Amino acid sequence: MENYLIIYNGSAGKSDNEKIAKQAKTFLETHGKRVELAKTQSEEEAISKSAEAPNQFDCLVTIGGDGSINTACTGFLQAGKAIPLGIIPGGTVNNFARALKVPLNTDDAITNLLAGTCVAVDLGTVGATPMISSLTLGRLADIARDIKDDKKKKFGKVIYLIRGFKELFTHRSYKLRISANDKVETLRAQIVLITTTNSVGGYVEFNPEATYDDDHLHVFILKKIYFAEIACVSVLLSFRQFER
Repeated sequence: MENYLIIYNGSAGKSDNEKIAKQAKTFLETHGKRVELAKTQSEEEAISKSAEAPNQFDCLVTIGGDGSINTACTGFLQAGKAIPLGIIPGGTVNNFARALKVPLNTDDAITNLLAGTCVAVDLGTVGATPMISSLTLGRLADIARDIKDDKKKKFGKVIYLIRGFKELFTHRSYKLRISANDKVETLRAQIVLITTTNSVGGYVEFNPEATYDDDHLHVFILKKIYFAEIACVSVLLSFRQFER
């Protein structure tokens, strides 16, 4: 009998996670799996549970967005080994889940834990920290850092557009030294984006040539941001927001 561990955030403001975890537990047990729930109160506790999982379980299931997946992978890196990772999307954007075509609907995602196919994916690292989807440097990182979880929960993806427009009126740039393919270049840029998939910000056609298992990091460098370009992208993202 296969053993599953379901990790979920049990801190304040995450009350739906426990309900989803119990729903997934019932589904898996109905299909002959042994399931244990782990309600965590901090990122450190979730990392510790994930690191221990490969020694005790056959599959780890995480409930949440890219941050929750990243936390689970941090545990795997610390352990030096991994087990299949099931995803029940519960974040604001769920970028990695979209790239892998994991159902965003909770019921469908739970069913997918057994109906889906296990695949190998690319994983980048920054020191001992994993990068499961994308890494931003510069003004995009400034935007993401300044948006609190309560704002994301209240406004959804539109909060990124609001904060992005405010950022347009700043002119910060960053000095970078980039080494790749035996070449080194020093430059100033406002945004650097590194991705492991075709999806950025939930937009799965951002880089159609990329796939989650192509063994490449895809790097985009914007030396300067122009208002007209950002406005066009923002309008497009706004329409996508209202379509969902």
